[in-house]
Amino acid sequence: MVGRTCERLTDAAAHWWFYVYAVVGFVAAVGYGYFVGWSVGVGLEVFILLSLAATLVYSGVDARGSEISQSGLRHVADLTALTGVSFALLAVAISLIWQLEGHPVVDTEFMVVFAMWLGLAVGAQASLYAVASEEKRTRLADLVKLLTMNQRVLRHNLRNELSVVDGHLQNLEGKVGSDDEDVTVARHHVDELLETSERTRRILDIWESDNCREQDAGAVLVDAVERLRERYPDVDVEIAASEDAVVSAHPALGDAVYEVLANAVEHNDGGVRISASVTNPPGDDVVVEVADTGAGIPKHERYILDQPEETTLSHASGLGLWLVYWTVRESDGTVEFPDDADGTTVRLRLPDATAPPGLWGRLVGRSG
Repeated sequence: MVGRTCERLTDAAAHWWFYVYAVVGFVAAVGYGYFVGWSVGVGLEVFILLSLAATLVYSGVDARGSEISQSGLRHVADLTALTGVSFALLAVAISLIWQLEGHPVVDTEFMVVFAMWLGLAVGAQASLYAVASEEKRTRLADLVKLLTMNQRVLRHNLRNELSVVDGHLQNLEGKVGSDDEDVTVARHHVDELLETSERTRRILDIWESDNCREQDAGAVLVDAVERLRERYPDVDVEIAASEDAVVSAHPALGDAVYEVLANAVEHNDGGVRISASVTNPPGDDVVVEVADTGAGIPKHERYILDQPEETTLSHASGLGLWLVYWTVRESDGTVEFPDDADGTTVRLRLPDATAPPGLWGRLVGRSG
């Protein structure tokens, strides 16, 4: 961001090149009219040239409001001029070929001038798109490097340091007792950091791996419920699972289902009722659904999954929801939150591994 700011301070007028091209186009159009002599036909030709020149004004406004760097805009301006010159030279070459072959050439001047500003108009928009795409690709490549670096730090440095703190905390518990308030608070925060570190590592692993495999969604749900009961023995979950629900999903599907179940427990009181089901409607996706009677996931956290990025004003309080989101997304499925007045419902739609791929498979399944 610092580099971009400095660049804008030192050269903040690159988009004005498009206005210069437009002004030159206006002058050239009017000059062409005077050069060949005004008539109704020439007036229409001048109008066409003025229209093409006017599109460059739009390109200048578009460039000014874009997120392209100033060096990128200078590159766009150069490409625009090069495209205009290339179109003009192409028109000259075509005119010369026609003359050499004895074909009558009508209005050569207009053809060359028209080709020039047509090239500028086309080149401006095409170059803006091409340079913006290239800069976005470069930025995404840098983001991947940043994520890789963060993953390495979280896997090694942070976890190792937390392990050292955990060891000293165990020594402190032995001296003052595990019931000490300061020790209890410190233990809670260390456990939270360790769990956050582990979830972050798992999310990055999901993002880096896209190897889906066939899984029995009913068995996955049953295993996830067993894991939940081991951690929360007093929790009662009502299960209803179809026996023929085979999905094509990421290997982390079990973790995602467990996160949904755990969320229903952790964010509600002890009296919450939880039901989980797996259904496989003919010709449709397999649906894994978890419903609870408590407050569940806040609405603002659900909407975050549809936003382009997290901000300081809107972000998820934990990483569990993101783990679910990335697992289902990498499985080519969707996460839904149906409106439920009595609690919260989380619905995971996953591809049916037994259905033929594509639209034809869905049509066959529905007709059957």
